[in-house]
Amino acid sequence: MISRTLKHVVLALIVFIWVVPFVSLVATSLRSELASKTSGFWTAFTPTELGHRFSTHDRGLDEPVLSIDGNIFDRINLTEEDFPVSGTVESVLFKGRVADPENPGKTQLIRKLVPPGEAMSVRDGELVFQPNGDYILTFDEPTIPKPKNLDVFINQDPVFGAAAYEEVLLENEDVPNALIASFIVTIPATIIPITIAAFAAYAFAWMRFPGRDWLFVIVVSLMVVPTQLAFLPILQGFSGIAHWASSLNAWLTDCELSNSCEVASKSYASLWVTHTAFGLPLAIYLLRNYIVGLPRELLESARIDGANHLQIFVRLIVPLSVPALASFSIFQFLWVWNDLIVALYIGPNNGEDLVFPIRLQQQLGTFKDQLHLLNASAVISMIVPVVVFLAMQKYFIRGLLAGSVKGG
Repeated sequence: MISRTLKHVVLALIVFIWVVPFVSLVATSLRSELASKTSGFWTAFTPTELGHRFSTHDRGLDEPVLSIDGNIFDRINLTEEDFPVSGTVESVLFKGRVADPENPGKTQLIRKLVPPGEAMSVRDGELVFQPNGDYILTFDEPTIPKPKNLDVFINQDPVFGAAAYEEVLLENEDVPNALIASFIVTIPATIIPITIAAFAAYAFAWMRFPGRDWLFVIVVSLMVVPTQLAFLPILQGFSGIAHWASSLNAWLTDCELSNSCEVASKSYASLWVTHTAFGLPLAIYLLRNYIVGLPRELLESARIDGANHLQIFVRLIVPLSVPALASFSIFQFLWVWNDLIVALYIGPNNGEDLVFPIRLQQQLGTFKDQLHLLNASAVISMIVPVVVFLAMQKYFIRGLLAGSVKGG
């Protein structure tokens, strides 16, 4: 009983640790800029006291009036179309000069919060407001008053909107370009290594050739090589290839006339190759452990029927290995989609070709304290891998565990 309770507590703690940051990102991205700057995300679901500014009336009064009435919420919402304000008016900040009781004939500057129902002096008149936002500004004699901006504090009802997503997706081209660039990098960098690994895993599992076991050990041992150590030789290799390609381009074409001979050493292709190289050892290991556990009798029957290795691989191994293939696809897709360091050093540095993690890092300086925009971009970057995982989750655990309990 204690063991089961402990498991439930640990599971609940893990869920809490993962869910709270995600809720924080989503909630902040759906709030207004003012709300995200002045209060924490946990206040987004309950009424929160926030400050706003409204004008008593519009400019352009032509005739003298004795009173002006209106509603504070209506005035505020003239400029808050995306996040309409509602709730209860708590107070209005009064700033002005009044008679100094200690110094007759002189005035003093005061600031105070005026509660609902109490009159306050505004433009030589008296303004009285109610908790529901209704107010009336009265004058002793007909006059044409100028508008007055007042600060009001409202116990504001929760309000959410998609303005941040509209801004980062429609008004800013960087995020859509980064999404396209990430798809261009991630899809080939997932398909290429899993295709190569599937062929290699079949060879290690069911084909006989000299040095097979030692070669498999070498491939598996590559998983412990730190990624950072490989950057220097990889960069040197791509630089050499780019220099050779530039020379070949200059020799075969008249690119010198247009000054277009140089071939970039950092490109989408370099990212595909690098991610393929980094992903192959684990992919071969997982797929080999899965394929070697498939029924030997099935493959022997196919050989008796005259099937060669390619036919066995395409018609038997691939359909039976869908869970393992899907499992690694999820891993590889998530790694490449969220990768920053490889894209930063190996990928293109052209502003239009930057992948999403680099663009998100740069937004820390672009948006600065605009948390709602930063969080909206972060949520967008999370949606794609979440959709991929949910679409393939039925294969995930089955594919991983199947290769871990059998060997050959």
